[in-house]
Amino acid sequence: MSSGARPPRVVVRSTDPTTPVRTDAPDAAWAGAGGTPSGRASAGRAPGSADAPGPDDASEPAAVYARSLARAQLRLALACVVSFLAVVTLLTVTMSAVPTLGDVHVLGVPLPWLLHAYGFYPVIAAFALVFALAAARNERRFRALVEDE
Repeated sequence: MSSGARPPRVVVRSTDPTTPVRTDAPDAAWAGAGGTPSGRASAGRAPGSADAPGPDDASEPAAVYARSLARAQLRLALACVVSFLAVVTLLTVTMSAVPTLGDVHVLGVPLPWLLHAYGFYPVIAAFALVFALAAARNERRFRALVEDE
């Protein structure tokens, strides 16, 4: 990369399907930003239209809001990971602390084996659902802040 070349832009996509798609990347032919190869946004909006505000606007408040969203999403991710590890540890300790569970057999397999093999999947699904809903809520709040500006 030469000293005069600009670094590539980072495009952040929302997980919310109602988020407008913007394609104002330096290379308009690049379709990876969510647009078509012709450079137009797939949502039918012009790249610089006023009805599609986002974190890539040049204003300082938009940059502050984008950093705030990133911090909120990071806090959410860390809280989910710590909570998940605490629940998994608690389940494991509980299964180990109750010796009578080893006496229970389901289809010839000890219950602790089944719990270790399949008991964590509902926990994983529950934490994934909570995380997805909370992340979408964070993005909706961010979008409302940017649109109010």
